Amino acid sequence: MQVSANTVEFRVELPPDLVGPEYLDKDGKVSLLANAVSGSMDLVSRSELSSLERLRVGRTSEEDRDILTAFRERGYVYEDAAAEQKAYRDLVDGYFRTIQEAPFQFMFIPSFVCNLACSYCFEGELTTKSPQMSEEMIEAAFDSIPMIQELHENSGPPYITLFGGEPLLDTAYQRWAVEEILKRAYDRGYPSTAITNGVDLDKYVPLLKQYGCEEVQVSLDGTPSVHDQRRVFRNGRPTFHRIERGIDAALDAGVRVLIRLLVDRDSVDDMPNFAEMAQEKGWIDNPLVTLFYGFTKQTTFLYVTPDHPEERRRTMVRGDVKPGLSEAFFEMLRANPLVDDMLKPDPARIRSAVMEGDRIHPNLQGCSAGTSVIAFDPNGKLYGCPETVGRPQHACGSYAPEFRYARAYREPWRHRHVDTVEMCRQCNVKLFCGGGGCPIKAWAASGGNFDTCYCPKVETIKSNVERELAYLLPMALRRRNTNTVTKEKGTWQEMSQAGSFPWMS
Repeated sequence: MQVSANTVEFRVELPPDLVGPEYLDKDGKVSLLANAVSGSMDLVSRSELSSLERLRVGRTSEEDRDILTAFRERGYVYEDAAAEQKAYRDLVDGYFRTIQEAPFQFMFIPSFVCNLACSYCFEGELTTKSPQMSEEMIEAAFDSIPMIQELHENSGPPYITLFGGEPLLDTAYQRWAVEEILKRAYDRGYPSTAITNGVDLDKYVPLLKQYGCEEVQVSLDGTPSVHDQRRVFRNGRPTFHRIERGIDAALDAGVRVLIRLLVDRDSVDDMPNFAEMAQEKGWIDNPLVTLFYGFTKQTTFLYVTPDHPEERRRTMVRGDVKPGLSEAFFEMLRANPLVDDMLKPDPARIRSAVMEGDRIHPNLQGCSAGTSVIAFDPNGKLYGCPETVGRPQHACGSYAPEFRYARAYREPWRHRHVDTVEMCRQCNVKLFCGGGGCPIKAWAASGGNFDTCYCPKVETIKSNVERELAYLLPMALRRRNTNTVTKEKGTWQEMSQAGSFPWMS
């Protein structure tokens, strides 16, 4: 019997009196074991953890037998290396079979032009002047979809996403282009959606409905007092109430709306006020509305080319989310349950395991762009990541005037996962981060190699999981402690209710 290479110990500080002293280490923290291959996560006592450590150094005794048997059932230990390898390969192979059959997203960018001037826009100067897709280009893009799917050996039904710039501009060209794209998607039976800033959404709702577009995504930065300082027209005019009107029009027509809240240090404290407003408007309880959040980030890495000197490349990809923002975000959540109810945050993808007893869902690829996204830009070029559009060094081919596909660039990216990046292969937290960090950052930092790692260090990944556990565990334990059920002493049932194995499914 041996400890699984994918078993991870997370240490978390909890509020007092939630667990007994047998679960606390010398620093007052509890330990959770997790294994993303078996899907298990359990709170363990010090003595249970000691049994695992004795197995790790080959010094087990009779007293460890029962607990190690339980650990084996949960996938923290295996009989031998072959048994563990089989479980791991079954997981990886099953994931990639699913990828081959998953819907492929084709993003159409009629032009890069946008009517807003948000300070954090990753497209920047592209949005002030842009070419436009012609009818021939739109037709060529649709003609290339089957060819791209064949190259990717993808059998799933494609779906179309309108993207920009701002796709739903209220101009004659944009209305023509959007209708041409929606009509072709509708005629082929492809579902369609739109990612829009929402300021002219109300004018597009009839067209979206006509061609079966059932979902749109818009972004807000908070309540009007915060939003209208940041998400503004180019002349500085506010946008909140125009976007609000667009959301209401879409909902009235039965179109689902995904509202993405952009959070940073200037807006995080406004989230409770926004949640109250969203509740009053009925958005939180509306089944047609999904509210989620994203942190704003720096995007200088998009401008890197392999020709830049190494030090400059690394400087340009360094940094992402502002230091301390994640901590401030969770601190705000603890004081405002309504925001938790609105967003149900899950940055480490462990919420359902902790709160609902679900399996941990392993993350084998940290970014879906490489496997299932293609963007058609108005220059006739193809891109694998929507954040890279308009940066020629990241184009993976063209669709107009002729179809070309740069397999030498695309394939290493498409097949990049926890096993292809050498640094990730031996890392036991790789299934919590997807392996290797952002592919484009890795490519930029290394000078053009996707099979490298841009990793914010293993300890940072562990810290992210532990930060979310410190937030979720008290809620889960308080919920469990209110549902007291008497179990027969000394049984597995008792152990599962005593603080150990609380999420056994």
